[in-house]
Amino acid sequence: MTMHDAMGWLRETNRQAAELLDAALSAGPAGDTRACGQAAYGAALVFVRRFLEAAERIRGGGDLVELVARAAAADPYFGQVRGAAQLLASAASGDAPADCEQIVDAVKEIRLLSGERAGTALGFKKDSPEHGPPLSDYVVHSTTVERAASIFAQGALYSFAECVRRGLLSGEPPGVKHLLDPRRCTECVIFGSSDPVHYAGEKVANAHRKGWIDEGLEEDYQPSVRLFFPASELKSLPGYQDDGCHILMVRDMVSLEHLAFAVFPTAGAQEAALRTVADEGRRSTLGCRRLIAPAECCSDPRSYVRGTNALARHLIQAQATEEERGR
Repeated sequence: MTMHDAMGWLRETNRQAAELLDAALSAGPAGDTRACGQAAYGAALVFVRRFLEAAERIRGGGDLVELVARAAAADPYFGQVRGAAQLLASAASGDAPADCEQIVDAVKEIRLLSGERAGTALGFKKDSPEHGPPLSDYVVHSTTVERAASIFAQGALYSFAECVRRGLLSGEPPGVKHLLDPRRCTECVIFGSSDPVHYAGEKVANAHRKGWIDEGLEEDYQPSVRLFFPASELKSLPGYQDDGCHILMVRDMVSLEHLAFAVFPTAGAQEAALRTVADEGRRSTLGCRRLIAPAECCSDPRSYVRGTNALARHLIQAQATEEERGR
């Protein structure tokens, strides 16, 4: 399944659920939890049925709780959304109290998981062959130049919720605000692949800068700072979470001690980030792990990702050669 096929499947799924999702969202501000629950329940039915069509190639019948149980038999990750399905069923029938924020978050959980796992069932692979073996063991966190300076000053990547608790950020993250991510995602630092196909990291970084999701990046694109981490190290952390949707997540924070290298769009951005590091030893260590993107690739997101991936690939191979010489 190609990226084009996956996006077509997702668009059709969203088209089928659009009216119900709009109804759920419009009922929220009015405080009509019953209407919100009924509309969200209907939308969740669409998402789970579409997953079952993708996974089992047949149409799914039954109520939402039954369908999620059946989906869990086909894909164990659906065990994680049994509670969301039960909440929506109760909210739709009026049997149990739930506020509209809980209802919308529950349908987000089911929507996210159904879309991601359907893509997997249909054979869509997030990791492109263009990554190559040297990059396949690394994950990336993309951030704005301004946030990178704060990250270096703090010595760690913090989740959005942790940043809010520490007074580093405020407001709502764009992903939650625009019905993309459940609220639990704000408690995690989220990492992606090196992504030369649809460069999601650049979209996320620009969304945080602008406060809205910018899919095209055709206007006012600003290249991100790309932070590369060894996936195996992050998976060994106590906060590591596997939700079946994201490439890699770690709850609350990830220390920059795990940083393999950082790619900055300009030398000035790199110098500004390093200046924020108070400890001289740590500044020296981080300084050895930074790369500067070629100026000619910084105006286009795809060129930027491919150009910075090439820099990263070269550094990984150089480090492997040095290790071989040292043996």
